[in-house]
Amino acid sequence: MSRRGLVLVTILGLACGGRNEVAIEERTVAAGTIRGVVRFVGDATQVGRLDVTQDTEVCGPSLRSPRLALGKGNGVGNAIVYLDGIAGGTEHAAEPTITIDQRQCEDVPHVVAVPVGTQLEIVNSDPILHNVHAREVGAGLRTVFNIAQPIRGQRTAVEQTRLTKPGLLVLSCEVGHPWMSAYIFVSAHPYVAVTGENGEFVIPNVPPGSYTITMWHEGVTLTRVVRSLQRYDFEDPYEVTKQVEVAAGAAGNEVTVDFELPLRGD
Repeated sequence: MSRRGLVLVTILGLACGGRNEVAIEERTVAAGTIRGVVRFVGDATQVGRLDVTQDTEVCGPSLRSPRLALGKGNGVGNAIVYLDGIAGGTEHAAEPTITIDQRQCEDVPHVVAVPVGTQLEIVNSDPILHNVHAREVGAGLRTVFNIAQPIRGQRTAVEQTRLTKPGLLVLSCEVGHPWMSAYIFVSAHPYVAVTGENGEFVIPNVPPGSYTITMWHEGVTLTRVVRSLQRYDFEDPYEVTKQVEVAAGAAGNEVTVDFELPLRGD
């Protein structure tokens, strides 16, 4: 199996609770908190801008790649951190409708993690045509929905395809905007976080136990431009796993797990 295949199988294994499953009883007490930071290691200047070849009056001539968002101390935003193979514990709280906004020719937010069953709404805030093509990562890129929005301010509720299946969706725009992308991580449990602008994450209410914790990042380097298909291809995602122990004890028990993200070849 290729490295790409291993990455995709692993991340889908989280949402389905498939591998190394740790059963957690509902009567857990003195849950702990896992917190940490994902930091970039290397030369960020090699991550350049992406050319805009259409609708430059709205999108501008180029934009900085959203695939490496760095904050204070080289903290990496938009990385997904999750416990792998955990079942039970804290009930997954219901989320309100989440919105993916096509704004200045970018998808906002770029990465989001949501519970199974979350309602999704697509918005076009630009005065040009966009479409949102959502595909399942790791399932042959099967199409989940494909919505075109030609009108500024148009809103579409994705009622026919509520996010009821755990896994990762990748979003793209195929009407001349191949740089646009976003990821929606749909999880069957609440032990998931997306790093903030400074790379920080917090996973609260974790029952005592030993777990595998995984950091996933989409990949950064542009590897190929397929202009005939209006597609930008990027390197494979990054994935780092560690072991973490959440000890039983007094409420407020915390453990710190930090990750580093070096680019391939550094």
